[in-house]
Amino acid sequence: MSLVLAVLICLPLGLFVAKKLQARTPGVVSACPDSVLEQIENPANVVHPEKVVVEPWQGRHNVFATFKVPDGYKASDTVVVTVKGSHPYCGIVMPYSPSGMSIDQRVFGWFRTRTALWLFTKGQLSQLEQPANWKLVILKESKQTNFLKTDEHPL
Repeated sequence: MSLVLAVLICLPLGLFVAKKLQARTPGVVSACPDSVLEQIENPANVVHPEKVVVEPWQGRHNVFATFKVPDGYKASDTVVVTVKGSHPYCGIVMPYSPSGMSIDQRVFGWFRTRTALWLFTKGQLSQLEQPANWKLVILKESKQTNFLKTDEHPL
């Protein structure tokens, strides 16, 4: 009787914990939105990195790529990493310089260290080191026209 009671109490708790852990898997946490995946289908809007660093054993923030964004374009806020035998993973894009002002249009594409370590356990870490597997969507910058005359001031 006490065994049945223990199972009835622990089963919902176990299912709850399993569901929470499943929601934190690399495939879920580093998944790419459909809108980003649609954008990388056009090769004219994609650049590959100049440099890729994959050293997840060194700690956080040691899996990244450096991208040069062409003049007249701006970088999207998501980098896509493709790995054979798996779905694409996404990371975030940050300015290259610590001040946030990127003079030469370079950006970092950061990849989650936990996801990199997970790929390492699957024997796929070498695929992260290949620049062709990293993609950054670039968008044409739009010029904003100033319609105010020099003597007018906005309200």
